[in-house]
Amino acid sequence: MSQTVDNFLGSHPDAGNSQSLGVRSMPTTDNVLCSLFEHARPTAEQMSQLASDRNGFGLALVLLGFIRTGRTLLPLASLDLSGFSLGARKLKLLLSSLPSGPGVVETLRCGPHVCKDARLPALLDFLQRVRAGGVGGAPSISLKTLNLSKCDLAQAAVAIFHQLPRSLEHLDLSGNRLRTTSMESLASVFSFGWLEHLLSLDLSDNPLGPSGLKAFARGLSLSPQSPPLQSLKLARTKAKAEGVEALAKALKAKKTTSLQTLDLAENEMRPAGLKHLASAVNAEAGPHLRVLILKRNFLAHLPSGQTDTAPISELLCTGSLKELEELDLSENRLFDREIGGEGTGSQLSAAAFAVPGRFPKLRRLDLGGRYPAVIRSEQLAAFATALGVGGGPSLQELIIPFGMGSEENPNPEGVVALANALTSGHLSELRGLEIDGQQDMTGEAFAGLCRSLATGKVSLLQNLDLGMYNDDADEGVVALAEGIQGQRLFSLASFRLRLSNVKGFAPSGLGLAFGCGGCPGLQKLDLRWWEEGDEGVGGLAEGLGGGRLPSLRDLSLEVTCRRREGEGEWVGEGCIALGEVLSRGKVPSLRTVSLHWQWNESFASLCEGLSQGRVGPPVMVDIDLRRVRENDTYLGVSRFAETIRAGKLSGLRKVSFQGYQIVNREGGELGEALTYADASLNSFEELRILSQTQEATAAFFQGLSRGTGRLPALHTLHSTHGSSIRTEGAQSLSALVSGGRVPSLKDLKVNLRGIGQEGMQAFAAALGSPHVSALRRLDVLIWREGREVGMFCAALSSGHLRRLEELRVGVLRGIEDVRALCVGLGSGKLSSLCTLHFWDCSFGEEGGRALSELLVAEKLPSLRTLVVEGSALRDEGVTALIEGWLSRNPPPLQHVDVGYNQLTDRVVNPLLKLLALQRLPALEIFDLLGNFGIHDRSKDLLSEAFPETVKV
Repeated sequence: MSQTVDNFLGSHPDAGNSQSLGVRSMPTTDNVLCSLFEHARPTAEQMSQLASDRNGFGLALVLLGFIRTGRTLLPLASLDLSGFSLGARKLKLLLSSLPSGPGVVETLRCGPHVCKDARLPALLDFLQRVRAGGVGGAPSISLKTLNLSKCDLAQAAVAIFHQLPRSLEHLDLSGNRLRTTSMESLASVFSFGWLEHLLSLDLSDNPLGPSGLKAFARGLSLSPQSPPLQSLKLARTKAKAEGVEALAKALKAKKTTSLQTLDLAENEMRPAGLKHLASAVNAEAGPHLRVLILKRNFLAHLPSGQTDTAPISELLCTGSLKELEELDLSENRLFDREIGGEGTGSQLSAAAFAVPGRFPKLRRLDLGGRYPAVIRSEQLAAFATALGVGGGPSLQELIIPFGMGSEENPNPEGVVALANALTSGHLSELRGLEIDGQQDMTGEAFAGLCRSLATGKVSLLQNLDLGMYNDDADEGVVALAEGIQGQRLFSLASFRLRLSNVKGFAPSGLGLAFGCGGCPGLQKLDLRWWEEGDEGVGGLAEGLGGGRLPSLRDLSLEVTCRRREGEGEWVGEGCIALGEVLSRGKVPSLRTVSLHWQWNESFASLCEGLSQGRVGPPVMVDIDLRRVRENDTYLGVSRFAETIRAGKLSGLRKVSFQGYQIVNREGGELGEALTYADASLNSFEELRILSQTQEATAAFFQGLSRGTGRLPALHTLHSTHGSSIRTEGAQSLSALVSGGRVPSLKDLKVNLRGIGQEGMQAFAAALGSPHVSALRRLDVLIWREGREVGMFCAALSSGHLRRLEELRVGVLRGIEDVRALCVGLGSGKLSSLCTLHFWDCSFGEEGGRALSELLVAEKLPSLRTLVVEGSALRDEGVTALIEGWLSRNPPPLQHVDVGYNQLTDRVVNPLLKLLALQRLPALEIFDLLGNFGIHDRSKDLLSEAFPETVKV
């Protein structure tokens, strides 16, 4: 922030002449400052940054004073205090210094520091003054947008709600741990009509639960006038069917008929909830609805596993969504059965989306996303056929999920029908098309689909995402290449193509086509294929190097080049050519390059090409290396290390290698290359060492330590728990950290098994170093044993880990080790710790008691998540935890997971008592999954008593 101050002071010729300023008169000094401010013209964003930091706070007050008195006319339409880090007095002074009048501070964004403790009254006082308006006719601030997202408000929200200004138009309360009490308060604000100008409200990512939704819905229903609310976001609020039912009733009261956006994503509403929502829609409760988001809601599946498609059929058959422009049904398993097939319970058909006149303005339809979203070929055929006769006249973006079927007996009618629809001319407005792999897609059908895309009938297409994982894709790829070369896909800005095995001529032709200038606006290119040889890579290299992709910024390649059967010496001309194109800057617009490659000769050839020039900032390079076949050769490791050492990859940002187990010498070479002084890896951020031997992992860390350079931007360092870093690796890692050579390290994951006292002493020294202060996440496998664990625990209480937010510890076996760890964690020096995760440890009753002594607010005041997973707590250990929380003040836990701990029915009564007494008032989830000794009767008892909290 001091640099920002220096920029202002250094931007005027008289700024550094403090002596001359000191002897001038006040008006002259005033004029100089006015001139300085007018010359620098700081933006609202810059002024917000100044005001949020102690180095710039004084200058920010001076600026505000000049604006308030009219001596400078700098705009200040918004104030962003999300990064505010100062005390309550300065916050009060800042807010009281804000100028008034039209167009001033119409938008205020706060952060958690502003809304907590002693600073909250300052914010409340400001809101109260804004709500009261100007005194004696004086102009006042007209706050229109208040962004309180991720401010950790919880109960503090109640006080804020009653001071909300009437002028508010946009209110963002997402991610604030709001629950029923908060919603009752907000409901009262609505019921009194205090937010008569509110246009958008975001309550997403709050654990409102059905009761919270009911309270909010009552407030909407009781509003004395219809608020002009246009956008209501309730994603991930745990609404479930009961909450959606309450909301639907409020909508039916028609107090929100202006609603245009309704987001109910990921609320497990299931058919029961959808039934009520569909009823509200059919009652004309949302006549102007334009965006409806129902992502991942199990819309057709009951908790029992049975299917009920009647509610989704009712919604899709409505005639009351004539204004709908976007419908998101992604990650719902809806169209996995034949139309009218046995057991469907309805005539649900994907063709319902394209019934003429039903959704005449629908621009975006999302049926995709990860499993369980699937579609049968028959359903796709019905939908596509309807589109082909004009059933989607406004459709601009279409996302189709994975197609289930049979590779042995494929039925490609769905893909064929889609190809016909694309050539019909009725989808001429299409801008985006995403088709995940279809099990029924034959090579012939894929070729037909690609030819339809290349006809020019969808020439406005900007984003194209295709997947073809089976059969022969060559003919289809050639058709795409012809379409691109013929400028019939001229508008493409993003192209993603995922293939399995193809002949080299196909991707080669596609690559060459990009060099013909047929896609001048292409910004993102993401290609994946397997081939024998590297002909395809060579064609792509030639196309990229042709200079006809002036807008390409992001290039991602996942390529596997295999040696041809019976082929002699590997040549690798295509891979060399690609590396040379990238290193010679033949695509000057490039900013990110992501390479997913195989550890073999082809990668060595790629590195040879990269060595011909240099890939450095502003181009960032991410490399993911893995082995696919047992007989891969390992020349690529040495070539990669040589390329880095020579400074040819100074833009390297991420490296991940797995599968191929490097030998010690190679690991040492690669590690040393990354910290070689001439490598200049100043932008290197992430390093992941996966599935390697202990010897190679240790050698890698030793190599990292041997290099004399720094990795100033490295924030993530992961070595999988499968391999220990050994004593030598621990000592080398310690030297790196303690020497200040990885000052930005935030996320560290290592296996410390068997490192001995020397290794643990070194690792503990790293954790006790002031250079570890950036660490936010630490994930360690310790295993054992007494003295080593004690050293680790002592490091936790060093005071240099006070910013650590997450700690994961695995495989503690002895009860003395557990006790020692709890003592270290309870030192009071881990005040920022939010997540504590134990896995595969041995706790038992004594471990539970040790944990209960630790898990108190005084020792871990910020702890929100506790996971003790597969650690043999048993009934006695969990009961000891509960007894501790009943007798002492617990941390503000939101999520407790004691899954797979051999629990039985004996924990049910103590847990019911704990929850009934609300000893964990912030608790959202208590997870008991995987404890098979808890029988169905006990599960039902817990679920009935606390349905929103207990997972069992």
